[in-house]
Amino acid sequence: MIAGEFAAGPDHTIVVYMPPDLGVELDAIQLLAEIADDAGARAGRGLRILSMTTMPLRHAATVFGQEGSGYETKVAIAVVFEHWPGASG
Repeated sequence: MIAGEFAAGPDHTIVVYMPPDLGVELDAIQLLAEIADDAGARAGRGLRILSMTTMPLRHAATVFGQEGSGYETKVAIAVVFEHWPGASG
């Protein structure tokens, strides 16, 4: 699910998570659980989540062209990790 990882200065890393587009509504709980698992592994290397944001990439199932109807099927989630002061890794 990790689409990219980018150094953002000496103490920050941006990780972009992009689950596959299966054409069904995204499962937010599953997505965030996977990110939490990855963050837990990164914590062992001295990294912690500083911030997160999402970028919806595809909206599906619009009903009669009504704005706001339907659901997201594709998303990019960007997480900024920072290195804990004094942590090794």
